[in-house]
Amino acid sequence: MRLRHVVLLAIVAGMLLSCAHEERGEVLARIGNKPVTLADVEARLDEMPPYMKDQLSKPEGRERLLKAIIDEEIIVREARNLGFDRSKEFREEMARRERDALVRLFYQNVIDKAAAPSDSEVQAYYQSHTEQFVEPAKARARHILVKTKKEALKIKGQLENGADFAELAKKYSIDALTKDRGGVIHGEVVKGKPIKGLGDLPELVDAILSLKEGEIGGPVETSMGYHIIKVDKYTPERQKSLEEVHDLIASQLQYERSQTVRDSVLADLEKKYNVVFLDKEAKSEGPEELFKAASEESNPRLKIENYKKFLEKFPNDQRAYEAKFMIGFTMAEELHDYDGAEKVFKEFLQQYPETDLSDDAKWMLENMRSGARPDFESK
Repeated sequence: MRLRHVVLLAIVAGMLLSCAHEERGEVLARIGNKPVTLADVEARLDEMPPYMKDQLSKPEGRERLLKAIIDEEIIVREARNLGFDRSKEFREEMARRERDALVRLFYQNVIDKAAAPSDSEVQAYYQSHTEQFVEPAKARARHILVKTKKEALKIKGQLENGADFAELAKKYSIDALTKDRGGVIHGEVVKGKPIKGLGDLPELVDAILSLKEGEIGGPVETSMGYHIIKVDKYTPERQKSLEEVHDLIASQLQYERSQTVRDSVLADLEKKYNVVFLDKEAKSEGPEELFKAASEESNPRLKIENYKKFLEKFPNDQRAYEAKFMIGFTMAEELHDYDGAEKVFKEFLQQYPETDLSDDAKWMLENMRSGARPDFESK
């Protein structure tokens, strides 16, 4: 409920911010003697992540969403009037939030900083692993899919005599997803990756990437039939610069060191605060405790370590596949380590090809670098 309110308030802020003629101090509403100004909602917007700001610029629903910010305020006032802020539940909730915030700040300001690599270390890693930072060749292409080679050769002959590719695609192609778009294939064709809408067709990928811009090729035989292809735009393979991948490398090196740093820091703190384990078995964790600790952990690197620990200790647990998925999801969504996440999701699909998270893993592989936001709960 609280998250929904935060999102609604952020949307209100975005809608109001888009109205350039309004001044920041303009009063939009009043709750008793308290004004609600544009500056108030802009302040809320500033707290939102960039992707949410981009989504909150449309004016639709402005009056309805303005009411949401007012609804929250009057609910808070009435909750206090009823004494909820003095209840045991409220105090316990605030105590949990305080502890979570302190733990998060400790990790950010002590452990993460201690594990952070220097610029020279990042540069050294880049220079010794340049092959990891090659952006593969890719192309925007279109195709005409038919059942027989004879049909394909006939269509290619027409194209070579000046026929329009888009018109022939609409007329002859049996690929329902692309024929009405003149044969245009969804997204970019990239070496070593499935083609969106068509699947894993390495022979077709290789054929497309062997062509120059504007060149027509084929027929290419695949499990779907025979393809006549054309490249609209070709981008050759290139080496990413250190500047482009600096943050990614730094994050990866920091992640690799964080567990060692954490163990060292906590060992020192155990001595400082005179921790004594009366029963060595008390330190052991069962699957329930370990999985819960991972799912509730706020630090993404520690969350990943806990899920990995869960998989190492309980590989046959019924939640093992969830732990594997969450490792990749946390890497992508919280650390933006897309290469690491891609490796994890591919391993996930090999180990757990038929689970309720398999489609989600495929979605992440296709979309996590695009900025699109997952909406798994609606499935």
